[in-house]
Amino acid sequence: MITYVLDTNVLVDVLRDKPQGVRERFQKLGIDNCVVSDITVYELYTGAAASKDSDKNKEVIEHVFDKLAVIPASDAYWTAAREKVRLTQMGVPIEDKDLLIGCTALEYGLTLVTGNVRHMERIQGLNIEPWN
Repeated sequence: MITYVLDTNVLVDVLRDKPQGVRERFQKLGIDNCVVSDITVYELYTGAAASKDSDKNKEVIEHVFDKLAVIPASDAYWTAAREKVRLTQMGVPIEDKDLLIGCTALEYGLTLVTGNVRHMERIQGLNIEPWN
């Protein structure tokens, strides 16, 4: 049963195994219990494209997504739009990519695993598992 959405920062930490032990922590969650938003795929590809060894990093990313399911952020557009307006009116907006990832977890009723609690906790009703 899928329970968790991995934020981009957590997935990067898992791939790098930094901080040490984060990969083990991920393995305890179980890959079958985890998904990522398609926004995370875009963010990882952007990082790979900007890296010195972009082709190698692209291959690593594609290998990961052969095993890890990707869910569409488009299902959460309305939720994200309402949250963006609410947070902007409160004077505490968050970056659109973070908002979409968090709202995707919210829309699917999943827990977001993130190292970015400070921003993600602003999303009303979002369940968060902090990995700081």
